[in-house]
Amino acid sequence: MKEIDKKYIGQRIATLRNAKKISARNMSLDLGQSSEYINQIENGRNFPSLEGLLNICEYFNISIAEFFDEQNTYPLQYKQLISQLNKLDNSELDLIIELVKLITKDK
Repeated sequence: MKEIDKKYIGQRIATLRNAKKISARNMSLDLGQSSEYINQIENGRNFPSLEGLLNICEYFNISIAEFFDEQNTYPLQYKQLISQLNKLDNSELDLIIELVKLITKDK
């Protein structure tokens, strides 16, 4: 695992925020912070407190472990996908697996 620093925290928040299609300003205000709060974190000029980081995770509906899981690039989408996958039977899951293999064949 690479060293976690301000840059990683900021990039991770930006990735999650963009996946949710929300501006840094609106996210800041939703969190009850100044309009520049998230922008400052994403640009490495500020660092969230532990409570602030927990609030950010809660905002995205992810755990702190999911936030720091570098293998889980898009935790919001993964949660949605898993929720839908849980509704499928075994043969439907096999079809999805084959589809994913086709999509990721050259990656």
